[in-house]
Amino acid sequence: MVRALWALAALVLALGGWYLLILEAGGWWPYLVIGVGVGIGCAVAGSLAHDALAGSREKL
Repeated sequence: MVRALWALAALVLALGGWYLLILEAGGWWPYLVIGVGVGIGCAVAGSLAHDALAGSREKL
């Protein structure tokens, strides 16, 4: 559930940044918003990949 919220936040930030870029608003702000959104998206994807590839471990 938490990852889904982070993924949603990343999507909103990235699309919002592109929208600002299309409107030519804010100078460097759209690039910052896009970068934060893509960074969060990469972190979520890396977390999912780590969980998928790590496999299960026995707990002692």
